[in-house]
Amino acid sequence: MNSTVVLSPVDIHIPGYRILRPLGEGGMASVYLAVQESLDREVALKVMAAALVANPEFTERFIKEGRITAQLSHPNLVTVYDIGSHGSIYYLAAEFISGGTLKDRIGNGMSVAEVLDVACDVARGLEYAHKKGVVHRDVKPGNILFKSDGTAVLADFGIAKAMDNSSGMTMAGSSIGTPDYMSPEQARAEQVDGRSDLYSLGAVLYEMLVGNPPYTGSDPFSIALAHVTQPVPQLPEPHQWLQPLLDGLMAKSLEQRFVNGSDFIAATEKLLAASPEAVAALQGHAVRTRGRTA
Repeated sequence: MNSTVVLSPVDIHIPGYRILRPLGEGGMASVYLAVQESLDREVALKVMAAALVANPEFTERFIKEGRITAQLSHPNLVTVYDIGSHGSIYYLAAEFISGGTLKDRIGNGMSVAEVLDVACDVARGLEYAHKKGVVHRDVKPGNILFKSDGTAVLADFGIAKAMDNSSGMTMAGSSIGTPDYMSPEQARAEQVDGRSDLYSLGAVLYEMLVGNPPYTGSDPFSIALAHVTQPVPQLPEPHQWLQPLLDGLMAKSLEQRFVNGSDFIAATEKLLAASPEAVAALQGHAVRTRGRTA
């Protein structure tokens, strides 16, 4: 069987959903804009790739973890509405976020104010999830989306956890624990907690500021090894004043990292208040350290 076959909208028949158009495609899933007919609302309908569906352990964990993460409700997390299977199709219906991904924005260049807004938004979402006992395991630009008002939201909690614990899912063969953003303990296949997600947020922070991930290598394994063995990367001018934030996120030792999202946000507030460079870098923009009001 060719596991790379991608279902077209006409091939997909999931009771209660009407497919409108494709939104995106990756090795893990294809995503479609659909209408959840019972509530007449648009959703992002994620349909799992055949290679994953062929793994019974993954499908079992996908449903289990999806139900757990569907209980998460926070302004900086994508809301999961429904998860299930129909025939050989496994799907997840989530809030449709129309503002594109962080991956796209990094390519266009970002101001320091925009970078810190995104980092604080994601940190708030992570703290909420971590308090609920859920670790993402795959924080990366492609999993950070934007609402129409500019709020950053993190997607794909349940999928990340399901894949992280499935047999046969190798680092090189899946997008889970993406090497560019992988914490040292994740690279060593050790037990992870919320501080692993904060490390990944640090790698994303570096990429937002510099334009590329913190480490390079000839293959995924060499990049993962760099996260274990190489020192925390140094930010170039004019961003060196933000190095304390990167150090606190990407510390190789868990004990030297920020404890949680609030710890990072508090450090950001303190740095902005104490650094002369902040005035010029932000140009009057108030970073969203307090989050958006409802």
